[in-house]
Amino acid sequence: MRGWILFHRELDPALPEVPEIFRFQEAAKAMDVDLEILHPHKFELVVGADDDWAAKYQGRPVERPDFIICRTGAETDYFTLALLRHFERRSVRLINGPAAIESVADKLHTMQLLIRAGLPIPRTILGTFPMDIGLVERELGFPVIVKTLKGTRGAGVLKCEDRSQFEDLAGLLESAEAKADFILQHYVRASHGRDVRVLVVGGRVIAAMERRSLTGNFKSNVSLGGVGVAYNPSPEMADLAVQAADILELDIAGIDILFDEDGYRICEANSAPGFQGLERASGLDVPSAMLEWILSTQSVPSPEPPVTESTALAELAFGGRSGLRAISDRSKGYRRFASAVGIRLIGAGVVSLAQAVIPSALVDAKGRTHRGLTTLFEGRVRTDFTAFDEWEQERTLVVVLAVSIWAAMLPWLAGTQAMLSGFLSVIALAFPVLFLLTAPSRRARKKGGNTR
Repeated sequence: MRGWILFHRELDPALPEVPEIFRFQEAAKAMDVDLEILHPHKFELVVGADDDWAAKYQGRPVERPDFIICRTGAETDYFTLALLRHFERRSVRLINGPAAIESVADKLHTMQLLIRAGLPIPRTILGTFPMDIGLVERELGFPVIVKTLKGTRGAGVLKCEDRSQFEDLAGLLESAEAKADFILQHYVRASHGRDVRVLVVGGRVIAAMERRSLTGNFKSNVSLGGVGVAYNPSPEMADLAVQAADILELDIAGIDILFDEDGYRICEANSAPGFQGLERASGLDVPSAMLEWILSTQSVPSPEPPVTESTALAELAFGGRSGLRAISDRSKGYRRFASAVGIRLIGAGVVSLAQAVIPSALVDAKGRTHRGLTTLFEGRVRTDFTAFDEWEQERTLVVVLAVSIWAAMLPWLAGTQAMLSGFLSVIALAFPVLFLLTAPSRRARKKGGNTR
């Protein structure tokens, strides 16, 4: 097995990220994996024929690796993204992919993706000049957190305690004609000086630590003098971290979560999370855990991107892919898994029926059920029955009717109570009726088809 680590700096042990890079190599050597550290800017690319590997490193040809781990994080530049896209188009496995890295590097984009999926985040405003301080005070209040759009290890983050301090900062930035883009966020008081870093690998939480400031500072980063202690996240927090990683399409992610009065809020996401503090706190060998997951899933073919309808159905019935994965993790056998899936499908059906009968004013427009049904309704696949001739439609009806009759008989054959059996039979026999009601009134024949 051969792999690469893409790292954008010189391998100076004084840099905080470099010891982590070497830890990857040590873990890989113990697993008999050839892991090479390569600087993305030292590649030469030739965009040629589709079957042309067309990649050289420092003037020498390089063989195609089995996987690439990108550790450039929020500092990923255009050249590195172009390089990753080049390898992605040539079916090299990337951990993480360029689209995910680019999304997470932009903190505002990260917040937009998460809130669109209904996950809790601090209220956020994009900074503009001149600043409307009244808007900031109305929407966020004071204190307020100011962040640059791109930053790592707590750099580029400060807190303005009140309106006066914020006015001073705004005036300074405007007079200096600052070009840096930044965002403003609501200050979550309940999480002052502490948060939780949750490490998600392959859609599962493998470790977490609570980070605490020792100086009373609102920042809790271990790299800034904070301390990390082992933390056992609640199921709600763990699920939140997994959902965030899924939405951001991160195979490996460090999700930072704040404590809120009503639960939790996602603060940030990292595509190349640092792990020295996490290892000290949890005792977990993080590089080995990551590589073990990579090796165990290397032979598994990458699934096709899910279509909108399947994603919406999974969200509607199970709370997304993370919810379905959680069901499989908790189920000790196939029967229990099938039972859990069936119960949730029935529940989703009941809730969907309720959406149809209750007044529109009472429908929660931001609820998971409403959002899922809206996605299915607006983007559903429409089957064109007019492409069938009469014989094909009749044959389809016969098949549906036969399956429905068999499904209607099953509860009686299984010895289910009469009332339940009758209810299930009526539902099964409703399918051919539904087919007839939804079939087009005009039945056109296929062009060139035989008349029957």
